[in-house]
Amino acid sequence: MKFNLAFCFFIVTLLPQLLLSQSNFRIGTSDNDRLVKALNDIKQVAENKETYLSVRVYILDNGIGSAGNPSSEVSHDVLVAVSEFDDAPMQNLFEIGPFINPKFIKWVEVNQYNKSFEIEHGNFHERKRIKFKAHIDEIIQL
Repeated sequence: MKFNLAFCFFIVTLLPQLLLSQSNFRIGTSDNDRLVKALNDIKQVAENKETYLSVRVYILDNGIGSAGNPSSEVSHDVLVAVSEFDDAPMQNLFEIGPFINPKFIKWVEVNQYNKSFEIEHGNFHERKRIKFKAHIDEIIQL
């Protein structure tokens, strides 16, 4: 008898609430053109999630002709997402660029509070390497 009473209580009171609450979400398109482009075109090229700090490196193209050459070459920005590990983590996103044909090379130094990495960029015969150090609140060119 207790089972039937509990089951009836569930059906009458809780089930309608569960069913109705599932339909209270919205679906829409974003009016933020920059965010739409970024999420459709971005490419993650590196990730380091150790101890205190998480660093993700992305490459995002700036569109046809953005390099300023008659060949319609594309320049790219390197985006670096930095986050602490915590219940309410401090997070930042840094944009570096523009670069011609950037490529993530390697993690140079990794410790608890910062992570250094190397990027290669430039035209085919004129490639250069540059190093950066990521902290939670800044990116420093080394």
